[in-house]
Amino acid sequence: MAIGLLWLLWVLAALATGVLMFGAWSGPHRSVSNLSRWATRFGIRHLPRGFERPATDRWVFRGGLITVVLLLAVAWLVPSGQSPEIAPPENSTIPVAPQPPDQTAQRPGRHIDTELKNAILVHIPKTKQVRIAVLKDDAEADQFSWEIDTFLREEKYTVGPRLFFAMAPGGKPPVGTSLYPDEKDPNIVVIRIGLNDRS
Repeated sequence: MAIGLLWLLWVLAALATGVLMFGAWSGPHRSVSNLSRWATRFGIRHLPRGFERPATDRWVFRGGLITVVLLLAVAWLVPSGQSPEIAPPENSTIPVAPQPPDQTAQRPGRHIDTELKNAILVHIPKTKQVRIAVLKDDAEADQFSWEIDTFLREEKYTVGPRLFFAMAPGGKPPVGTSLYPDEKDPNIVVIRIGLNDRS
C-alpha cells in the first residue's frame, strides 16, 4: 500500500516537472517568459511577481532537470514491492540442495582410552616433563587435552604449561595425537593434539 502511494506521487511529480519543462522550453516569445504566456492562454491571471521575465523559463527548466535527477535517485533507492512467494504444490518434485554434512555429528568427541594411556606410560619416562600442545580454536581438541592432562597428573607426571598452535594460511593442520621429544629441550616430551581423526 505504501509503495503504491509513493509510486503514484512519483508519477505525479514527474508529470508536473515534464509539463513545466515543456512549457518553459516551447514558444517563440522573447519579451516575456513562455510559462507566463501559457498561463495567460489557460486563463490564469494572477501570476507571481517577476514570473513574466524571460529568465523564468531558464530557471524553471534548470530546476526541472534537477528534479528529474532527484526523482530518478528516489526511484533507485526505494525498494520495489516484491510479489509474495508461491508455495509449491504438495506433490511437486523440486530439487533441494543437500545440506553440508555436520562434522560434529560424524566425528564424536575423543576420550582418552587404554591404548593412549599405555603409549604414554611406555614412551614417556616420569623423569621428563610433559607439555601438551593443542590446535588453537578447536573446542573438541581442547576438551580432549584436559582429559590427557588429568591422566598425566594422576600418574604423577610433571605437566608444563599448555601450548596452542595454529597453522599458517593454506597449511594443513595435523590430525590425531602424537608424542615426540621437544627439539629445544630433551627433558620435555610434547603431546600434540590435532584434528579429530576418530570416526
